[in-house]
Amino acid sequence: MVRPANAPPDDFGVVLALLCVVYLVFVLTAEPWTSWFVVLGYLGALFFAVRTSRPGPRLRLTVRVVLVLSAVATVASLTLLPEETATGVVNGVFCVLLGVTLVTILGRILTRREVTLSTIAGALSAYLILGLFFANVFGVLAWLLPEPFFAAGQPADQQSLQYFSFTTLTTLGYGDYTAASFAGRGVATFEALLAQVFLATLVARLVASYRRQSVAEEDAADEGR
Repeated sequence: MVRPANAPPDDFGVVLALLCVVYLVFVLTAEPWTSWFVVLGYLGALFFAVRTSRPGPRLRLTVRVVLVLSAVATVASLTLLPEETATGVVNGVFCVLLGVTLVTILGRILTRREVTLSTIAGALSAYLILGLFFANVFGVLAWLLPEPFFAAGQPADQQSLQYFSFTTLTTLGYGDYTAASFAGRGVATFEALLAQVFLATLVARLVASYRRQSVAEEDAADEGR
C-alpha cells in the first residue's frame, strides 16, 4: 500500500500516548472529573486513529455517529442520572468508543505492507485498548448483576476494575481480586485467551517483520555503496 504524498502522518504514537495518560489517570485519581477527562481521552484516541487509518465512507460515517452519540450519552448520564446508574451507562459508552477505536486501528495495521514504528505503536495501542475495554465491560457487569462483582465483596470501582482487567490481560495471576459470578469469570477467561492470541500472532509478527525489514534495508544500503 503506497501512501499518498499529501497523506497525513501516522498518529498511532499519539493514540498510544493518549491511552497511556488515560490509564494513569484511572490509576492515580478517583476524582469526579475523571470521567470527563477519560471520555475526552477516548474521543481523542478515536479521532487520531481514524485520521491515521483513513477508513472508507461507511466506517467514517459510523465513527461520526459514535462520536456524537457517545458525547451526548456521557454528558446526559453524568448530569442527569444517579451516580451508580451514570457509571454503568458511561462504562457502556466507553465500551462502544473503545471497540470502534480497536476495529479502526486493526483495520489499518493489518492491511499495511510496510511495518514501521508507527505500526508497532498501533499494535501496542490495540493491546492497551483491550485492557481498557474489558475494564469497562466488567464495570457494566458490576452494574447489572445483583450480587457483588468480586468474590471477597470489594467495591467494584473503576480503579479496582482496571487493575483486575490488566491483571487478567497480562496473566499475572490473582490473589486479591477474583470475579464472583460465572459471567465475570467467563469474560475474564475470554480476555486472557484473547490477549495471548493477540500477543502471539499480531504483535510478535509485526516486531519480527520490522526487524527483517530493517536488516533488508541495511543490506540494500551496503550494496549500494
